[in-house]
Amino acid sequence: MFSLIKRLIGILMIAAVLFLLLSLWKGGKPFRWFGKKSEQAGEAVREKSNQLAEEADKIKKKTDNVTDTTKKVTEDIREVRKKIEYITGSREKK
Repeated sequence: MFSLIKRLIGILMIAAVLFLLLSLWKGGKPFRWFGKKSEQAGEAVREKSNQLAEEADKIKKKTDNVTDTTKKVTEDIREVRKKIEYITGSREKK
């Protein structure tokens, strides 16, 4: 457990030193580049997620339509069954 904590602290210290050295050597250019690239990747992810959301909405609408139709057909079948049972007198009291 303590060795894991030591390693994490060591990695954080190395990252801080690298950040400081990179900042002194090249200024903010690498960080701006990283920000621009991550922004471009974010835009691509946003576009794809919007497309996926639209497709999911279409699928949900289709599923809702099928569910509604199924419920209507089931209700109609129950009504017809009740009418047939009433007409034939085969309805048993429960």
